[in-house]
Amino acid sequence: MRTLFLIFINFISVFSKNSNSDIPVFIALHQRNIDVLESTLLDISNPLSANYGKWMTYQEISNTINPPITDQQNVIGWLESYNISNINNYGDSIKFTAKRETVKELFKIKNNELRLFGYIIPEHLRYIIEFVEMDSIKINKISKINRKNVHETTDDRYFGKESLVYLYNVPSDKLNNAVSAASIEYQGLAGFYVSDLTLLQEANNQSINNKTVIIGDNDYYDTESELDIQLMSQAGNDAKLWFWDSPNWLYSFAIDFFNSEDIPDIISMSWGWAEDDQCNIIDCINITSQQYVKRVNNEYLKITLRGTTIVVASGDAGAPGRTNEECSSNRPINPVFPGSSPYVLSVGATYVPLDNTTLNFTTPICRNNACITSKNEKSIQYNSVGWTAGGGFDIYHNSTPVWQKEAVDAYLNSGTKLPNEKNFNRNGRAYPDVSAVGHSCPVYIDGTLITADGTSCSSPVVAGLLTYINKLVWDTKKTKLGFVNPLLYHIHSKCDDCFQDITEGYNWCTEDGCCENTTDYGFKAIKGYDPVSGLGTLNVGRILDFLKSN
Repeated sequence: MRTLFLIFINFISVFSKNSNSDIPVFIALHQRNIDVLESTLLDISNPLSANYGKWMTYQEISNTINPPITDQQNVIGWLESYNISNINNYGDSIKFTAKRETVKELFKIKNNELRLFGYIIPEHLRYIIEFVEMDSIKINKISKINRKNVHETTDDRYFGKESLVYLYNVPSDKLNNAVSAASIEYQGLAGFYVSDLTLLQEANNQSINNKTVIIGDNDYYDTESELDIQLMSQAGNDAKLWFWDSPNWLYSFAIDFFNSEDIPDIISMSWGWAEDDQCNIIDCINITSQQYVKRVNNEYLKITLRGTTIVVASGDAGAPGRTNEECSSNRPINPVFPGSSPYVLSVGATYVPLDNTTLNFTTPICRNNACITSKNEKSIQYNSVGWTAGGGFDIYHNSTPVWQKEAVDAYLNSGTKLPNEKNFNRNGRAYPDVSAVGHSCPVYIDGTLITADGTSCSSPVVAGLLTYINKLVWDTKKTKLGFVNPLLYHIHSKCDDCFQDITEGYNWCTEDGCCENTTDYGFKAIKGYDPVSGLGTLNVGRILDFLKSN
């Protein structure tokens, strides 16, 4: 079965149709001193800095960025004038809950639809309120039957834990809940069954670790949610697991997360949509998709400053993306957000070809079903597995982040054929950063073992692998891994065997087929960094050895 990254199904409100229930509303207030936080993050995430790992406290970040208290009080006074009492003032944002009819009256929403679109901000507050997020067009994450035997050389056997350990040189150490990792879902997506998580752990001979911290709803099961939590557990054996289900879109989750006292060390998100099309998901009043992306990036900046690592899938529709499955020449390349954010570790996907290697499997899942054995990873591409991993360059930044500039410049100056420069931003943030297997991932769905595909497999896998690096950093420096990108790019420049370089693949295809003009619609993998598979896949054991000796 193949999991898709995101797709529009119906324009449905994510909120309950019961108008008597309270709904959450998030008000974004203008922020200050973003440049101060940006320079601070560059310093404390730089492994060569004396300040490495000195993550900021919640209060330090808030004191730096919050608008004047009088501005906050003016907004709160307006809410209280409508008898709204359940108000959380976070400084640069305000969250409240109220009845739907109250919200419609507050924002002068005149339509009679269930969706709360078309809000009006009072004129005297427009200088402080940037935008409001309270409803969104629902984007369903759906599953398809895995396209086995798309190509005769593709290995469709299970990517079980023994294969993962063999492929990524994962230590046998137990994490003993010393590091926490969370699967993040959006728009009230159904959850997972603890019994299914237990089944995969038993099938992999893992520690039974199913006491998951639940934030939000977990009333039923969904293939994507099951995949995310199970593969994170498979990769990060015995990590403390979280499941966080947000009812809204990217900004709302970031606000709830940052303003929570207890947060996990690493989070994985397998969601995204085109950077320039965010306003087709949320209600953009007086803002553009670019402004929304900028504000969400600011929130990710704050989260990373607290020491949390954000891992995000790069997408399943190649460089053209879900908004250009038909390979239209009007928008050939469409970076996916938040996979293109400069504050996340963006994850692409690989598969392995069939080979004659034999391994002495001992786990039930591999002994009873057969698992992959090759180490010859290739970037996911349509002709081999029926879909294409995402990658490219973001469109809103005018300078490549300093931590990846050397690697990205080497790619741009390598002589490999690139798309027409009007089709991509060569000065942008390049993504993905790393990759992991995203084909034939084992997942139990309501007690039945199936296989699933997608960067929504590779993202939680990388999140799980990072738990081992996080534990080492904590054990040696008593700090969290946090914003890991500068560290990984530094390791890549100094350690020849800490990553497996993926030199075969391309991303000028989608889920529906390949674009005829090839490089006008995407990029080709080469030796070294490329916007197809990033730095490659992690050799966890070698990275740990490198860090211990440096």
